[in-house]
Amino acid sequence: MKTRRSSALPLALNWLLWTTFTLGCSSSGSGEKPDAAATGGSVGAGGEASSGGATGSGSAIGSGGATGSGGVARTGGAIGSGGGDAGTRDGEVRADGSDAAAGTCFRAKLLWSEDFETGDYSRWTSNTYDAPWGNNCQNNGFSTDHPHSPTHSHRSEITCAYTAEGNVHRGYGGLQFSGDSVVPAYTNAGVGTDAPFGVVNTFHSWIDSPTVFQNGTWFSFWTVNSDCAWADDVLTLGLEDPSDRLAAAHYQPGGGSRTFLAGAPGFPRGRWVRITIYVNYYDGVMHVWQDGQPISHVTFVRPKNTICQWHWGAYASGDNDNLVLYEDDNSIWKLGQAWTDFSVEPWFDNAVPVCAP
Repeated sequence: MKTRRSSALPLALNWLLWTTFTLGCSSSGSGEKPDAAATGGSVGAGGEASSGGATGSGSAIGSGGATGSGGVARTGGAIGSGGGDAGTRDGEVRADGSDAAAGTCFRAKLLWSEDFETGDYSRWTSNTYDAPWGNNCQNNGFSTDHPHSPTHSHRSEITCAYTAEGNVHRGYGGLQFSGDSVVPAYTNAGVGTDAPFGVVNTFHSWIDSPTVFQNGTWFSFWTVNSDCAWADDVLTLGLEDPSDRLAAAHYQPGGGSRTFLAGAPGFPRGRWVRITIYVNYYDGVMHVWQDGQPISHVTFVRPKNTICQWHWGAYASGDNDNLVLYEDDNSIWKLGQAWTDFSVEPWFDNAVPVCAP
């Protein structure tokens, strides 16, 4: 098992933020054991299995964007969707996210956010996006090429195939949590976030690549682990077949399942896409939305209820040789009440107003 390097850099700030907005509206990496290729697995009732295909190809990509600078500004994107009413164990919660008991908002706590406007990695565990880790076929840094908002994003690139380090491209940013707080430097020990009502992560991604993902050629946007030492199986989300649907992987151990919703679209290339993931380690459930549209429902079995390790970035099979990823406007929310209507994206503090849990 590969574990993250601890860093001697100065300790990062603990980005523990409590949002108390009461709005009058109703509206795969360094630090983990190497994952297997994100392929296939059991399919839940009504779901469909992912198919295979040929390895992608292409020439080397261009260089990265300029180093970012400036202040902190957490920003949003397109408007989400609404819906009907649904009850919860803590009181009635309308499908648009508003709390009928509280009147205007949904109870949630902002644990962390990033908009890449600071020009540094002070919000990340060990103050790094691990660009030097792994190989000479990938790199990453701040960019002004395609900001989602307001002026900077983060850019990663893969320019050649790589066969060492488990035949996997790595180099990405990560977080380790202790309770509700991000730890300043990796320890790969301790206990993560306890979230009985689940956690929601919303982030924005842009991918450029001619690669056809199939036959073991895959790309992963997102990885989480319940165990701080990476002792449990990860959960990941990425692209693994020619449909380009956002596909969860590593849900199978213990009898997990994956069901794609009817009409779930592929992940478009060459533009910004909003990804929202609800994950609950108490219930063993994960839901995925793309630009507000439900994509899949996943079940999984893990020995722990907490969630400790996170990472995003260019994590991919080693046969990828031509890919650019932009990332921006990322946030993690801990829910203070149950979300019950999974036809509606829980896009907090944007389509869904938030109050303190």
